[in-house]
Amino acid sequence: MTTFSNSFRKWWRPPRKASERERERSVTFLELFYDLVYVVLIAQLAHALAENVAWDGIAGYAFLFIIVWWAWFNGSSYHDIHGNNDIRTRVFTFLQMFTVAAMAVFARDALGETSVGFALSYAAFQLILTYLWWRTGVHDPAHRPLSRPYSLAFLITTLLFVGSVFVPIPIRIYLWGIAVLISLILPFNTFRQGKKNAFVQEEVDRIIDVSPSLVERFGLLTIIVLGEVVVGTVNGVAEHQHLDWAVGITAVLGMLIAIGLWWVYFDFVSHRKPQPTVGKVAQWFYLHLPMTAGIAAVGAAVFNVVEHSGEPFEGGVRWLLVGSISLILVCVALLMQTIQLPQEQFPLYRRGGMITFVSALLILLLGILNLPTIPILIILVLLMITPIFYGIKVWIQVFGAEEIAIH
Repeated sequence: MTTFSNSFRKWWRPPRKASERERERSVTFLELFYDLVYVVLIAQLAHALAENVAWDGIAGYAFLFIIVWWAWFNGSSYHDIHGNNDIRTRVFTFLQMFTVAAMAVFARDALGETSVGFALSYAAFQLILTYLWWRTGVHDPAHRPLSRPYSLAFLITTLLFVGSVFVPIPIRIYLWGIAVLISLILPFNTFRQGKKNAFVQEEVDRIIDVSPSLVERFGLLTIIVLGEVVVGTVNGVAEHQHLDWAVGITAVLGMLIAIGLWWVYFDFVSHRKPQPTVGKVAQWFYLHLPMTAGIAAVGAAVFNVVEHSGEPFEGGVRWLLVGSISLILVCVALLMQTIQLPQEQFPLYRRGGMITFVSALLILLLGILNLPTIPILIILVLLMITPIFYGIKVWIQVFGAEEIAIH
């Protein structure tokens, strides 16, 4: 019996203390598997947006994407800070995956006929995270001043989603909105706890020191949503029974947009930790929200562009495309101001941010031009090339200098 008890404790351990967090580790296959479920969920949101690019469709997509992003952010953050390589961590990760998969089932019309199913699926996810965050304080007294208010807010938002199923749709969505607002301001309130107590501040400092593995997770989420641009291009081509040169050129330009977005983010931002202050970490976290939402929206726009290649460029699709790309570039420009850099690289990134921001503004202005599809796409890609070329310059200067230093 003692042997079984010891073996059970070995494989069903309490959550890892924040003070014992692994600073240098690789993203695990369990985390990659967890992210895979979000591929399906985000795809459902993007497909729904592709079917309705009017303002109400865009607003609904943005609202639902915030909910999805918040779920991913908390599940990923919990695993990074408190996860172990044990059965307990796997079981609760798989439970989260079931609820995320259920959200994906109801996501297509989550603000309409399937809203009850989506609300209950999300509430189940929140309930699991409520328990997990609460248990961190039970096993780690130093973390308790942070985990208790965090868990309480999670419980409140869970109850709001559960309660929303008993009221009609307009009120139901308002309750979701209140829950989302509470969720987004929750980290700021948690981090403020350190101002009242020096020991709590030490715990806050541990949390805001973002690990390289969490930085990598944000990069992987970016890859996931970039996949939607590729999927949008491919699905748009597949809608054509007879392919011609217009379809081919439009598809190539759609792929170039995906490549350009990858290039700008991963040259300038990826693999760099945010500066270890509450403000900069919060900016770094939250700027990824509109950026990833914008990338998935580009996938929905590209699908419509390729599907209707050879036809007049519909205004709603045009504005969705240029608006989403502009939003992404603005977020990347702002993210450059939050990351940790050697002093000598500050001027490089300052200029890079300005170039990226100007490109975003010029791309947005394309929305007012009533040009055919292919000319607008060509201009758009050319405008993206400027920050890309500057990113290559930064990449060569920074990584070239590091190579020289190594050898």
